Amino acid sequence: MSTQVIKRLLIIIFLVALLSSKSLSSSKKIEFWDVQRKGANYFNVTPEEQWFKAAHELGIDWVRMTYDKWKGQRRDFLIGDTNNFTGIIQEDLERLIQTLDWADKYNIKVVIAPLGLPGNRWVQNNDNRRDLRLWNDQKYWRQAADFWRDLAASLKDHPAVYAYNILNEPIPEMKTGLPEHGPASRYATWYKKYRGTSHDLPAFYETVIAAIRQVDSEIPIMLDAGWYAQPAAFVYWPKIGDDKLFYSFHMYEPYQFTNHKNFRKEHNYVYPGTIPYAGEDVHWNKQQIENYLSPFCEWAKVRKIPSNRLVCGEFGCYRRNQGCKEYLTDVIAVLNSHGLHWAFYSFREDEWDGYDYEIGSGGLGAAYWQAKEAGQNPEVPRRDNPLFSVIKREFSPGKAPTVSAVSITNPKVRESIEALGSDEWRQREEAANEIRTMGIEARAAIPSLIDVLKDEEWHVRKAAAIALTSMGAEARPAVHSLIAALDDEEWHVRKPAAEALAAIGPASRPAVPSLIKALSDEEWHVRKPAAEALAAIGPASKPAISRLIETLNDEEWHVRKPAAEAFAAIGPASKPAISRLIETLNDEEWQVRKPAALALGAIGPDARQAIPALKEILNDPEWQVRQAVTDALEKIARQSNASGHER
Repeated sequence: MSTQVIKRLLIIIFLVALLSSKSLSSSKKIEFWDVQRKGANYFNVTPEEQWFKAAHELGIDWVRMTYDKWKGQRRDFLIGDTNNFTGIIQEDLERLIQTLDWADKYNIKVVIAPLGLPGNRWVQNNDNRRDLRLWNDQKYWRQAADFWRDLAASLKDHPAVYAYNILNEPIPEMKTGLPEHGPASRYATWYKKYRGTSHDLPAFYETVIAAIRQVDSEIPIMLDAGWYAQPAAFVYWPKIGDDKLFYSFHMYEPYQFTNHKNFRKEHNYVYPGTIPYAGEDVHWNKQQIENYLSPFCEWAKVRKIPSNRLVCGEFGCYRRNQGCKEYLTDVIAVLNSHGLHWAFYSFREDEWDGYDYEIGSGGLGAAYWQAKEAGQNPEVPRRDNPLFSVIKREFSPGKAPTVSAVSITNPKVRESIEALGSDEWRQREEAANEIRTMGIEARAAIPSLIDVLKDEEWHVRKAAAIALTSMGAEARPAVHSLIAALDDEEWHVRKPAAEALAAIGPASRPAVPSLIKALSDEEWHVRKPAAEALAAIGPASKPAISRLIETLNDEEWHVRKPAAEAFAAIGPASKPAISRLIETLNDEEWQVRKPAALALGAIGPDARQAIPALKEILNDPEWQVRQAVTDALEKIARQSNASGHER
């Protein structure tokens, strides 16, 4: 068999393995939604890490998050200007990614839910005026699709992003003559008139979905119904042809009761009780909530959409309204009876306390407002109370997420987990080693291995880190504990900690600063896996470029090799390393020359200055180097032609 044939076979095997691993990683996100999930909404003005820590401690494992309230570099955060989208604002994107990294740190899955899109500025960012351009001019459909394609490409494979909610509470029906409230049957006549126009919400969604699928074929996508995400607004919809879609509604009816103005009325409405809806007096109780949702549930049944693809994206009630506790209790009971995913509104909102159930049904108190008037920032008086208990009992505070409860039934796994708690350190070490031999089959042991990374005996800590390495990407929940282990006093622990981060791959993004520091470790056995981890993380390792350039001078070729590989993984952003990579083409070790050539090829047309040096080693004694050089020259030339650069 010729060298070229062998090479092609190896490439095919590599690509198949790569695609399989990506498919497996992506499938985890859709599989997350296979069982009912309960979460919260995160619509805060100022994103903070502490919020995610508190959400994790409550037991929340997913949040619906918007960024529209955040202060951006231009008028509209991330979009720049909803009047004319020309590209995502990078500084805003970096802030969004930082927030997503916090979510990932606390194992919180995020559904990104914009409040506005091009041609549809959020009302509170638009002087309280409704912006309906998106529903009157389809040119904004194209801009919205471009925005979502760019955002999906930027966030692809981020470990915290578990779905995209294309637009919060769309209102294509506004000013078309369709009443906001009324029988579900009113939609059929309306859609017959407006189908195929700029008011056609399913068609708009199909346009955006197609754009997202250009860059990410696997990410789940949530679709809010029209008229502020009313459940009955789905009744005219066809089932859209994508098997990773979720259909989302919001529940604030009867709004005459749930909104804050009800509390201020002299004769306020009480739940359960008679409350106006759609021009009639209706007795609202648990059965009426069931009745209100029935057209939506029947639509899903007819369309054969399973309950695990249905979401109540928001529900809530002004906390001081009489009957708020009973209302939340009944809504949750109905949602749970259907097995629908849900997210309550809201958890620890920083702008307004109206839906902060931890405060209870009373006021904030005189002391709080006196402190406010004095220019202070008093702590919000949150505490356990009967109202919040309705929410809290639906979660499991402090419960660490498990990867597969089923695998604990494996007696070997169960016995090893129990042995990790032994009083004898040698037994703990042996248990970790046993888990390592089982690999991914023992992934249920990950939370216990995380605990053992803090063991008083370094032999045990080392064994735990090695065991986590055997889990590969499944060990993602251990990332932040492994980051701490990079500072372990024993290099025998630092080494497998870095190796585990490399095995986890792109989800180790939060470790980049610590891995940069590890490139200076006194032990090359630690520097090597640190560079390997940066290579495994990929483009997100861009902040390491300067230090990686220095690492190309490392005295150990075992370290220089992964440093060069990291530049290839980072790609075009590695441009500052070009001169040093050209020098590295003459490294005494062919294992270093090869990735140096590949890195120059990955940089692309900006590496044209390397062409003479690459040609000089076309006759390198090692065929792998010659092949890498050939590939690099082809990439630089091909990409230069495609981008209009001169060769």
